[in-house]
Amino acid sequence: MAVQHTLYPYYAWVGAPAELGAVALLIVLCFLVRGRKPSFALTLAATICVAAGLAVWFAVVAPANTQMAQWTTVPLPDSWMDTCRYWEFGHAISAVLDLIGFGALIASVLFDRTAELANG
Repeated sequence: MAVQHTLYPYYAWVGAPAELGAVALLIVLCFLVRGRKPSFALTLAATICVAAGLAVWFAVVAPANTQMAQWTTVPLPDSWMDTCRYWEFGHAISAVLDLIGFGALIASVLFDRTAELANG
């Protein structure tokens, strides 16, 4: 509980702007590469994955964080294990979506670079 109440609140100051900024910048990048077919599709996929990861965080992790923030004393509620599993599941799904999005973004750069080298 000590970590929950002392360390995690500071993640919101850095994590929220970073995640929202990533989605915003990916949208801008989609606009910039809209004429490059393979790169655009992969950049769009990356944007969708990162945005979906953020949506999962808001839908699953944030409510669990709110519940855990209310736990101030021992004993913990009977449902604490379920809440922790839910929290971990939300983080895992969000991380997988971010990883897929990152992979799609790398692939878009590689496709773009390969096309650039092929065209001389």
